[in-house]
Amino acid sequence: MASSAASAGKGFLLIAVYTAGFVIPFLAVGIFTGTVLNFFKTHQKVVKYTGKVGAALLVLMGIMTFTGFMNGITGYLSGIGGGTSVAETPTQSESVSPTPESTASPEPAESASPEPSAEPTPKPEIAAPDFTLTDQYGNTHTLSDYQGKTVFLNFWATWCGPCKSEMPDIQKLYESYGENSEDLVVLAVANPGGQDVSQEEIEQFLEDNGYTFPVLMDDTGITLAYYGISAFPTTFMIDVNGNVYGYVPGAMTASIMESVVQQTMDSVQ
Repeated sequence: MASSAASAGKGFLLIAVYTAGFVIPFLAVGIFTGTVLNFFKTHQKVVKYTGKVGAALLVLMGIMTFTGFMNGITGYLSGIGGGTSVAETPTQSESVSPTPESTASPEPAESASPEPSAEPTPKPEIAAPDFTLTDQYGNTHTLSDYQGKTVFLNFWATWCGPCKSEMPDIQKLYESYGENSEDLVVLAVANPGGQDVSQEEIEQFLEDNGYTFPVLMDDTGITLAYYGISAFPTTFMIDVNGNVYGYVPGAMTASIMESVVQQTMDSVQ
């Protein structure tokens, strides 16, 4: 969260709060040792339940992490403060709707001459970080080779529940657009051996579930770092000019996928 804060000050503040959470309890115990020991002696029946409560919390956090629910919380917290995404791309909504740019309104002139209208500020173009990766079939994909087509780029992991829930719809999207032979290219990125299981296990997972869209193997995690991936799933939409149109943190329904694809295609005339 500190690395994705809107400013260095906010990042240091998050680190300070995190550190204080560890330090303060130990300082309190050290300063009030006698009082704490007496409290433990007089409340032994209560204290014996703290271990069970702590164990229950650890189990709960483990379940939240395994199901991917914790990713949504992390993504939400990292977005607090209006920070920007990787490469200073403006954060988009789930529908990847561009935020309308504000236009300046000139002060009324004293003369009766017509006032020139203010031109809206054009949306900055952010080139998508290029990469060359190999998919589960051994085919090599270079992102820049797909200029002229819209790219649906999905980052996921096998242990992520929300990722797995949207994968059938990604497969349908891939098939409905001619399996990357038409205007849309569907690509997914996994991180074998890093934030996921081995490449062989990922390939087996894809085969067992009948997913045939290209899944690129980012063994080093460099591509995930280029795109600032902090939670799964995250989907980037890249327009025909190779620029990032927007991104969607979290799982999408089939209708939202179709919507963001159409918006990205319509963004470049």
